Amino acid sequence: MKREIIILTITEKLKEMSTETILFHEAVADVLGLHITDHKCLDLIHRFGAMPAGRLEELTGLTTGAVTGIIDRLEKAGYARRTNDPNDRRRTIVEPIRNKKLDRKIESIFMPLHQRIHRLLSSYSDHELSFLFDVITELVKQTHDESEKMRNL
Repeated sequence: MKREIIILTITEKLKEMSTETILFHEAVADVLGLHITDHKCLDLIHRFGAMPAGRLEELTGLTTGAVTGIIDRLEKAGYARRTNDPNDRRRTIVEPIRNKKLDRKIESIFMPLHQRIHRLLSSYSDHELSFLFDVITELVKQTHDESEKMRNL
């Protein structure tokens, strides 16, 4: 295969992977009783810990109103709560609520996929894994940069 055809084929596979990832997370959100955006915001809150609502706006590029609605829904579902910033009472902090039932549910959803990914990655050499890590890291950065450009239009 010529180099350009290989690059185009890889690009098409990346688009397919992106779509499958979105559809997977839509299914996860459905199981959790959330909208996909709420689910991914919950992921950010769990990953980065308690944060001001404004930080969630920065991470997602969503409006203040959209983030307020997301936090409302996450609170109602029992997945997060608002607290006042002890240093600035005008600022709201959103924090995850640790819930063993929710943790078990999320683990049961993600564990099979994580195990399959681990088996797949274990079949590659250290050199191949390092290469794959570098490529994925750069793809994440480039995708993030393009998202930022669009938000700033």
